[in-house]
Amino acid sequence: MCGKTGTAEVSSEEGGDKPHAWFVGYSQREDLPYAIVVVVENGGGGSSVAIPAANKTMQKVEDLYAEQ
Repeated sequence: MCGKTGTAEVSSEEGGDKPHAWFVGYSQREDLPYAIVVVVENGGGGSSVAIPAANKTMQKVEDLYAEQ
């Protein structure tokens, strides 16, 4: 996987909302040509929240792809 994480600050009238976490990436494998975008609203940091979600999803994609 190649990708980029990010953390987007959120403002609200009450304050205290956690930032949005995101990750965008793609597989470098020619036999598994997929891209992924993960956004976790009010999830916190991109690397601590969005990457694990992307990893779990892409692992499942790989499993499903292998079954074909």
